[in-house]
Amino acid sequence: MAKSSRASTRKANNQRLKKNVFGPIESERAQRLSAKLLELASQPKPVKEAEMVDIAEVDDSAETAQKAQKDNEDEDMEIDSASKGKASTGSKPGKKRIEKRRVKKSSIVFPKYKDRRGQKKSK
Repeated sequence: MAKSSRASTRKANNQRLKKNVFGPIESERAQRLSAKLLELASQPKPVKEAEMVDIAEVDDSAETAQKAQKDNEDEDMEIDSASKGKASTGSKPGKKRIEKRRVKKSSIVFPKYKDRRGQKKSK
């Protein structure tokens, strides 16, 4: 008679294997991986020369972006003050229903069975 995977001896053997063989292997692997990750995290990130040049350019572009943003804020304030008279509903008025896609019907029309039955074959 075949031994089932639900048999108590099979379950006990599997539990013993997990505890004594596979458990320590898994814990050792987890320790190795965590040590490797900690080592990688503790190392400083290498910076390339090309990135150093980009950083200098980013500083210059950041200053110009801040100036542009201040100009936009002034314009936004003027626009906001002009549109305060309207009440915002939060959505477009014409888009309250979900529109379903229209399926194109085939232009090929096959004759019905009753149409073919009425015709007799000529010999």
